[in-house]
Amino acid sequence: MEKDWILWKFFPWSLNPFYFNDTMAWLLWNFTKEEVEKEGYMWREWEIKVDIPENSDIIETKDINNYQWFDSNWNWQINPEILNKVIKDNKWNYYRIIKMEYDFLMKYWLPLPEIHWLDRIKLNLWV
Repeated sequence: MEKDWILWKFFPWSLNPFYFNDTMAWLLWNFTKEEVEKEGYMWREWEIKVDIPENSDIIETKDINNYQWFDSNWNWQINPEILNKVIKDNKWNYYRIIKMEYDFLMKYWLPLPEIHWLDRIKLNLWV
């Protein structure tokens, strides 16, 4: 393999187990489904939905302001109970706030995000 330079070639796309629109390449380059399939990549047609356990405490983004406020000294406060909640955005995407994100939001006095983290990445990449 090394003698014939086969070792240094990329695997063929037919062996790729991932859908193109589930990779970082799709976030960086905004190709259409037709362009992707023409090149031989796979394209996922359906939305991925997350299974949320039945006993989860789910809140909607319209209720997220109940968990953040300015106190009497004008210091930004976010209720730590948000770490135990699952948030549902307007597109029916579910996400959670983790401790590291909570600490970051508190440190820089930022509001709780109202859209899914993947949609936030897409917004910042395509600006």
